[in-house]
Amino acid sequence: MSGDYMISYEAEMIKDGRSVYIIIPFNAKEVFNKPKGTIYVKGTINNIPYRNKLISKGNNVQILIINKKLQDLLGYCGTIMKVELMITEDNIISDVLDTQDFIENCKLDVISAISTRKSIRKYTEQTITDKELNTILNAGFCAPSAKNKRPWNFIVVKNKDQLMELSKININGKMLQNANCCIIVCGDKILQGTKELLIADCSASTQNMLLASHGLGIGAVWCGVIQNSDWRKQIVKQFKLPESIIPISVISLGYPKEIRKSESRFDLSKIHNEIW
Repeated sequence: MSGDYMISYEAEMIKDGRSVYIIIPFNAKEVFNKPKGTIYVKGTINNIPYRNKLISKGNNVQILIINKKLQDLLGYCGTIMKVELMITEDNIISDVLDTQDFIENCKLDVISAISTRKSIRKYTEQTITDKELNTILNAGFCAPSAKNKRPWNFIVVKNKDQLMELSKININGKMLQNANCCIIVCGDKILQGTKELLIADCSASTQNMLLASHGLGIGAVWCGVIQNSDWRKQIVKQFKLPESIIPISVISLGYPKEIRKSESRFDLSKIHNEIW
């Protein structure tokens, strides 16, 4: 459909746990002629500008997530809102992600990547290309998540001063000093209101990116972010995270300067059939 086609309707603002949203009262995929991929929209809610992606709640029901700042502007839940929406050209970005021109081919099959991946903390000066980095990020976007909410956001850090600053407080993050770049995996507390699920979703995304990195021949290590730690506070301040966004993990990336042999980790003693 054309980008200048606007849909207008009225709907109630709903609060479900920590999430606040407005339901789309029509099949957005059919109305916007977008049967596959993420649907990005822009418009107004009670004449206040809005721009975001639609979130699926299953059974062809999609919603507009309302963040805290917008809640303050709109008022109380239960209020009927006037919504005007149109699809945006951001959908072109989603389509590009499906092309081979954007994604690098990995060198390992998935089982080999899982079996041979090791944490790599020493790196050469070889630069990770944009295509390789986008391949890694795409793997993160493809991770499973509770109710398909995909609550992750990724901060890509290439600046050497930023990487050096990030490595100072956490002794386990010293490898960041020599990393080519890092990815900070963050979770949206509004989008996924259950903390345990938020951490699980972002952890799945982190693991996907570790495996993609290894498949490309790039070294990586997962640095966990303890939620009440000084490092977490530093990340929030250094990278200006909004109140609703929390850092879950930091992935250090670089071409390996070390070779670590893999070993079998299959352990029959930890397998329980039917009952413990």
